[in-house]
Amino acid sequence: MVGLAVDVSGHLHAMQEARATAREAARVGGQQLQTPTGVRGLGAVADPGQAAAAAQAYLASAGVAGSASVTGPASISVDVTSVYPTKFLSIVGVPSLSATGTAEARITRSVGGVEQ
Repeated sequence: MVGLAVDVSGHLHAMQEARATAREAARVGGQQLQTPTGVRGLGAVADPGQAAAAAQAYLASAGVAGSASVTGPASISVDVTSVYPTKFLSIVGVPSLSATGTAEARITRSVGGVEQ
């Protein structure tokens, strides 16, 4: 019973880490904006190529597998997949558990504290 608790809590921690990594990768990607649009004051719009590349670079530096895509002019979505190697469940034939996380960053522009 203790072994099951160890592996379940380890898996939950791996899931939390996957979600946190996805959130951070989405945040990094969401900071890649089309400079000409922003400079002209026309709004904050993601640069699709740079946003996806920056998010993928973050995932690579974190050592996890995943994908990133710009899902609109002002949003980026990141999916992360990792594996939790079990400690005790491997005895009964479960060597690992999949841990996934998904996040989306929305790019906004605010003036005077009010979203535009």
